[in-house]
Amino acid sequence: MNTQFEGFEPIHTIFFSIFHPTEGSKVCYQFPPENLQAYNINFDSIKNFVIPKPQLCHRLLTLEYKNYRLVSYPVNVSSSSYARNFFSFNFVFIFSYDCQTLPYEPAIERLGKMFKTLEEQSQILSKSQRTSAFFKDGEDVDFVDTKFSIQDLLMRLYQDLNNYSECLIPIDEGNEINIKIFPVLKPPTSVQISIEDVPLSIVNLDKIVDLNWDPTMLSILPFIDGVNSITNISHLSDSDPNLVIECIKHLIYYNCVIITDIFQFSNIYAPSSLINNFLRDPMIAFNCQSYVVLPPGSKINDLPLASEQDDEINNSDMTQKALSSSRSSFSSYFSHKSAYARVSETAHHHQSTSTLSSSEGQQDNPRQGQVLPSKCTLFDLYRSLNYGCTVEAWYKQNFSTIKENHIDVRKFIKFGVINKIIYRVHQYPIMEHKTFKSPLLSDRQNDKIVLSTSDIKFDVGDRILNSIYNKLSKVTFDRDKKLESKIGNSRNLGESEKNILFNALERHESFDRICSKLGKSKNEVESIISEIGEYMTINS
Repeated sequence: MNTQFEGFEPIHTIFFSIFHPTEGSKVCYQFPPENLQAYNINFDSIKNFVIPKPQLCHRLLTLEYKNYRLVSYPVNVSSSSYARNFFSFNFVFIFSYDCQTLPYEPAIERLGKMFKTLEEQSQILSKSQRTSAFFKDGEDVDFVDTKFSIQDLLMRLYQDLNNYSECLIPIDEGNEINIKIFPVLKPPTSVQISIEDVPLSIVNLDKIVDLNWDPTMLSILPFIDGVNSITNISHLSDSDPNLVIECIKHLIYYNCVIITDIFQFSNIYAPSSLINNFLRDPMIAFNCQSYVVLPPGSKINDLPLASEQDDEINNSDMTQKALSSSRSSFSSYFSHKSAYARVSETAHHHQSTSTLSSSEGQQDNPRQGQVLPSKCTLFDLYRSLNYGCTVEAWYKQNFSTIKENHIDVRKFIKFGVINKIIYRVHQYPIMEHKTFKSPLLSDRQNDKIVLSTSDIKFDVGDRILNSIYNKLSKVTFDRDKKLESKIGNSRNLGESEKNILFNALERHESFDRICSKLGKSKNEVESIISEIGEYMTINS
């Protein structure tokens, strides 16, 4: 679908109409001249809508007449100096019937309100007629010589708005008409943005930034890099998360940013029903080839698949007892994932964060002489993703192909998600009801019960965690010290973090959201949840 702005519909005719005390409603001026007669627009048929009753004045009116659409803002000024105690006028803009008039409507309304004020202050329109018929007999009317001409005003409005979509027309020394037509975007859809979402810019934000922007917007722009989640952006920019979300919504509305998920090697992706578009649309495959390839000399794919420490932990029997069997394989690759994301982002900072198109990437980092991965190879890699396979397992299975073709895995996955070639399978921890009882639920049920200090009991979650910690503290094997960085983090869980965790478990929130709230890795969160009670992971 073509979303490019193709310009404004031209104005067909502009005319100025008044209510004459003796002649009634009439057209005083029009531009182009005699246009109403040339196109068979009968003013007598529409005059009651052009100069309506006072009840319809001072509001924007749209009239459909034959093959035309008339938009106006009728004005009625009451004053005892007028012959009939009022003066009615209207600037009417005529468009083709199927024209989109929304961009013009604010300007037309503002034009009517402006001349209403000028008429009340100086009677500029009634005096411009150069006749005393609009005023009471005996009224001392001073027709001051002025350069203001309604006919000239209509001509300049018509020509400037049709040619330049803006105008600046002086009226006198202290007033001028300043109009600029803006395209009307569709109302923003109800985009649900969460703190774990990752904004990715699709334009170069540095080129459109304005120093007059909102301070929060200016503070978060440097951290919109396709890697940082909204939580991280909030922390890095020292901004309120809710304000960051509102800023991201504005950028999404103006097609500057899109939302993706947090890239982790524990994520699961699967091909969508639109994967055939990769073969049918040559531009998708072409853009993918240029976007996902690593720059020459990159050593990202030379990083080890797992650290020695992670290998020992995975082979430890103690690890299998301490952690639930439902944990993912993310722990063995977490250190590699962090290094991978940092190195990848540094290597592609000048191209990956500004656009997803291949053109800008080629301009910033020419790839002459570099062999791009074939479309068949990329399609096979997307097709090999499946519902039960993490990115880590998929990466190990296809490591040789990925390395030989110099593919940036993070950008490869991002491109697939953004173009809906693949979709993210989210994971949700669900506690077993028999083994899990949130202290928050008990607190809510007893909110209205008055207790003495002797009745206060320890928090259920504290009791469970303390019991587990005491058992774990008795184990003195040397190999368990390597688990301290992972399991030991749960011992430092503060009271507020406990409440956040229990609340998230009650609401069945995803791992991404829980990790973002607690500021911990998925491995650490899984360890803490497994200590609280039995749980299962649901993929959706």
